[in-house]
Amino acid sequence: MTYLAPMSHDLRPPMDHRDAGLRRALVVCDQWLGSNGYAGMKALRRAGWSVQVVPEWESVPVRWESTMMRALGRALRPLAVVEFNRRLLQEAERTDAEMLLVFKGTFVRGDTLEQLRARHVRSFCFYPDVSFRTHGPYLPEALPRYDWIFTTKSFGIHDLQRQLGVRHVSLMRHAFDPDLHRPTSPAPSDIDRYGCDVSFIGTWSPKKERMLRELHARLPKVRMRIWGEQWTAQQRRRGFESVVQGRPVEGDEYVRAIAASKINLCILSEPRTGSSAGDQITSRTFHIPACGGFMLHERTAELLEVLREPHEVACFAGVDELVAQVEHYLADDAQRAKIAARGRGRVEAGHSWDHRMREILDHAHE
Repeated sequence: MTYLAPMSHDLRPPMDHRDAGLRRALVVCDQWLGSNGYAGMKALRRAGWSVQVVPEWESVPVRWESTMMRALGRALRPLAVVEFNRRLLQEAERTDAEMLLVFKGTFVRGDTLEQLRARHVRSFCFYPDVSFRTHGPYLPEALPRYDWIFTTKSFGIHDLQRQLGVRHVSLMRHAFDPDLHRPTSPAPSDIDRYGCDVSFIGTWSPKKERMLRELHARLPKVRMRIWGEQWTAQQRRRGFESVVQGRPVEGDEYVRAIAASKINLCILSEPRTGSSAGDQITSRTFHIPACGGFMLHERTAELLEVLREPHEVACFAGVDELVAQVEHYLADDAQRAKIAARGRGRVEAGHSWDHRMREILDHAHE
């Protein structure tokens, strides 16, 4: 992990242990099975910490789906954000927390972090996304106030420095959840529900749709399935009705979908507003091998720092190579199984959330 010069407030004494042997943390995270935050929170508990979770969505209405309710949620959001940050401060006082660990933290405010610092609560942010400019007004103001930021994007270090003057940042890869991401043998019902030659699990983007449509057009007899958010718009499903499943898969269902797919694609997100590059690696880079799935991943230099091609992962660059690799690996079950097994061994050796949490805690106690 590469460290850059810390801000002056990092020169404070390290975290105080307010009762010998008892360490207390607040965690801001989603609580759905398979999310980065939920996996990280469990790893922190396994590391011996007492953890109080303060989920944003319990205070801020972000999960309402109908048009009317979403409009109402946007109108209520400023008041809800105040409520959420008040609750965060109250929980810090009630639990006498010494550390705040935030996963993304869309609605954590900078002034809240300053008030927590006054209580000697050290704050850390695990930031998983490509851009910090596309998730509302609070992140750009809050990110400089954390004691340290762990970004999953190598270019995120440069972006934070250049755009926000943030230097207290280092690179931390995504990871898998050992409680969830593990091999499973799909039942006959899983094969019926999720089985396919090629799957993609992930949120829609123009680049992903373009590549998947081209793959489907050039290999029409290959059975494909797409799971994820934002694929349901009529124009995105037109001519793709047999492929787009119209919903995400999460938790155990996500694991079963990986197990039931002969080839699991990993197509990366393109650059977004506020990012200097597109994704180079993603959470699925670790989830798929940990589940024992065969992965065909977009080739990047960062990927090849983690997994060896073609021993532990298969790769492609562009649609032509994608099509050729799908044809090649669908014809060789034994080779797919060997690559998947070696990939699983590699990620299990050093890329679980327990490994990442040790890095976070080692840094926090330096």
